[in-house]
Amino acid sequence: MKITSRKTKGKTVFDLVGYLGTYTDVYGQEQSKTFHRRGFESRKEALLAFSHAQSAFDRDKKKGIQVKERPKFTDVYTMWFETYRLGVKESTLNRVEGIFKHHILPSLGNKYMDEITWQMCQKAVLDWRNVVKQFNKLAQYAALVFRTAQKMGVIVSNPMKLVDVPEPVNSLANDDEPLNYWSSSELATFLRKVDRNDQKEARFDRGALFYLIATTGMRKGEALALTWGDLNLREGFVTIDKTTTRTEHGTQTIGTPKTRNAYRTLALDPVTINHLKKYRSSLAVIPLASHRIFLSSRTGKAMSLMTPNHWMDRIIEQINSERSKTHETPLRRITVHGLRHTFASIQVQHQINVKALQLQLGHSDIKITLNIYAHMSAHKIAENVYRISDII
Repeated sequence: MKITSRKTKGKTVFDLVGYLGTYTDVYGQEQSKTFHRRGFESRKEALLAFSHAQSAFDRDKKKGIQVKERPKFTDVYTMWFETYRLGVKESTLNRVEGIFKHHILPSLGNKYMDEITWQMCQKAVLDWRNVVKQFNKLAQYAALVFRTAQKMGVIVSNPMKLVDVPEPVNSLANDDEPLNYWSSSELATFLRKVDRNDQKEARFDRGALFYLIATTGMRKGEALALTWGDLNLREGFVTIDKTTTRTEHGTQTIGTPKTRNAYRTLALDPVTINHLKKYRSSLAVIPLASHRIFLSSRTGKAMSLMTPNHWMDRIIEQINSERSKTHETPLRRITVHGLRHTFASIQVQHQINVKALQLQLGHSDIKITLNIYAHMSAHKIAENVYRISDII
């Protein structure tokens, strides 16, 4: 028997997994019976529930009553999830747990496994299609739970494998959907405003961060995880070997990159190097190589993943406020991750080699990079990364 604790909604709850014994099923095969339940308010409550289950199991077995192993989808999901969590990073675990919590379990969770038909699964998939862009991934995750039920002997076939999962509609064909990247002129407008604000307020962390992301295409989490030792400003490159992520409980932490290709060394252009030097010179204390580059100006600790989002929103608001006075077209809103897309878009427009772009962005699969070409440009592929500072 094993009791584990976890945090949820600000309080500690307890999960219990225990072995009850063996029994002979209706086919004459010996099976193991386990007790697995989550969400107890105390260890005592968990132990009491297990004791009751053990007593009921022993009593039924002694009387010759057929022991029934008839779990619901949520019961099998719990068992699958405990194994799944051992092989993935916390950020992935957090995301997948959210997928089940908000989409899959509301559709299938309370249904008995042996009663779920492919028609029920088909309806669930079509419902997910209306609210989730990558709904096909939900079907894939649900199929893993059904596969676990097959291993348990609860079901014979996997109903999710019989479902027709329609291909996602190409959202970029919809002209009404805003694109999460800028043109080179829009990027230049944004970065010029960042420079003006930095000079006016005599703070240079925003410029250093936004130029770093916009001119290398690195992820926001990778940028916030950097230490000064990761930079070689003399030779002009940065080494990426870690990232900022969130734990299962939502707290921010530093972890290893998700895939092998995310470990990489990127060239820094002269403009970005100057912004990083200016930022370092503005610091009250000369930082050590082990010190994080980007820190909270309020606490002096690690910068929140949300801080760059707030910076970007305010700067775009300022630009649009100024433009409204001259009746200019407002600058489109994009996210900080949109700066990475902007980098990729500009590279594609200037005919970068597809393999070079994959390595630059740290994509694990070249198909992801090829998808950028399919959606952003039809130009021929050339050989070298185009220097962003040359066009802003």
